[in-house]
Amino acid sequence: DTHCHAPQFSFVGLGTGVPLLQWLEKFTFNYEAQFKDLEFAKKIYPKVVDRLLKNGTTTVSYFATIHLEATKYLHDLCVEAGQRALVGKVCMDRNGAPHYVEESTAVSLADTEAFIKYCAEKGSSLVKPTITPRFAITCTEELLSGLGALAKKYDCHVQSHLNENRGEIAFTKELFPGKTYTEVYQAAGLLTRKTVMAHCVHHDAADLALMRTAGTGLAHCPTSNFSMFSGLCHVRQALDADVHVGLGTDVAGGFHPSLLSTIRDALHTASAIQTNGNAQNANAGLTFDEAFYLATLGGAEALNLENSVGNFIVGKAFDALVINTATAPIDLFGEETSRQLLEKFIFTGDDRNIEHVYVQGRRVSGSS
Repeated sequence: DTHCHAPQFSFVGLGTGVPLLQWLEKFTFNYEAQFKDLEFAKKIYPKVVDRLLKNGTTTVSYFATIHLEATKYLHDLCVEAGQRALVGKVCMDRNGAPHYVEESTAVSLADTEAFIKYCAEKGSSLVKPTITPRFAITCTEELLSGLGALAKKYDCHVQSHLNENRGEIAFTKELFPGKTYTEVYQAAGLLTRKTVMAHCVHHDAADLALMRTAGTGLAHCPTSNFSMFSGLCHVRQALDADVHVGLGTDVAGGFHPSLLSTIRDALHTASAIQTNGNAQNANAGLTFDEAFYLATLGGAEALNLENSVGNFIVGKAFDALVINTATAPIDLFGEETSRQLLEKFIFTGDDRNIEHVYVQGRRVSGSS
């Protein structure tokens, strides 16, 4: 899962059908502000990690909140549960809510560096920090540049949002005149091979060229793009431009924590683009194989983890699911090939079919 907001799990399934900027104001900032209380974080975060593991998510890139202590707790929880994760303390020094914005640029940078050092001290091979500007409109140019400097200093992963919603894009242009949304991140040193940008619904050839040159990944979040009226991400264009693409649930903008649902919506999105009557979209579709790739090795490539996870090549970590296709909700009729069993699981299965989940050779979910 290349894009997931861990604190938003507390309101997953609520507020669908509300455009991004209004959704942030109405739901997100109010919920995330509660993570200032570490006891509140302790009620929510264990359920997030447990639910994603039960749904077979062995690796996830998490947005946390602006709160350092709660973000440390999420890191420790992932280590304890055995989930491979990139965890980011959210950075936002403007355009949040009165009760949910960081005290200053300096505090945001200091807390981010403190979290990076905390992760280094813990020394987990599974859980790493990722620098996380929420998105350009909630960050001053000084903050973005400072985060870019930290990414370079510590060779850190980076994650943010890019070109998700037309209103967001217009606001970004007002705040950063003379630059495209993608150029804002590039100028700050935040487009790297270890960067993943979520959504990228309204990209153009120039955006994709900048991402390809930097090696930056794209987290395709089709469920969220549907439910929040963001639009249809033309994944075929990104793939043809040699941009690394993975899938993200974008909980809670996306209302389901399973990548099975995301795979289905990725295929639906590509089909919708291909069938809209525009000749230039005639080849926009995705095959089943391609969609499955985006949820596995493609996601690993988008997160710059392809050398350690993503498939079963000898020498990589054993991250695997044990699937039982002979139980509800899958119906079998005795003639299915191995390929057909996989297709039935992807299209009609759910967490009830996932008997065991392994991360780095350790069983982290499922009965003995």
